[in-house]
Amino acid sequence: MRLARDRLVFLCLAALDDILRQCATAPAAPSPQFRAVLATLYALGDLHERTVFDAIWQSSQLAPSPTLTEHQANHRRMSELARMWPMVCRQVGVEPTTELALALAALRRPRETAAERAARTLREQEHERRVFDRHRRQKQQCTIRG
Repeated sequence: MRLARDRLVFLCLAALDDILRQCATAPAAPSPQFRAVLATLYALGDLHERTVFDAIWQSSQLAPSPTLTEHQANHRRMSELARMWPMVCRQVGVEPTTELALALAALRRPRETAAERAARTLREQEHERRVFDRHRRQKQQCTIRG
């Protein structure tokens, strides 16, 4: 079975989008799947410019350190990855439009019922609240130390 180039590009972008979304709370696992997605997108690219793919790999691995809190690492990681996403899209000949974002979102949540959508929304809100509370505690600890 052969996949058309456009379909393969879309599937690789969907896989990369999924990996980058998971980077919101933790560094990406340096898995063979992640490497395969980046390598495939590079091979399908029109420009054959490797620097953006290397930068995505490096940024996705950014972890908290003694000088970088978890919140700072998450924020910096996501900022850098969000800046590079349009570059990757354009390199493979896809414009990062709202239609692409909607297509990727539809792929993430196929055939979701109203009850499942409500449950997912509650889980996402609870997760955001926990992240915010954790950040607030870290900020309080930083001000107490100072």
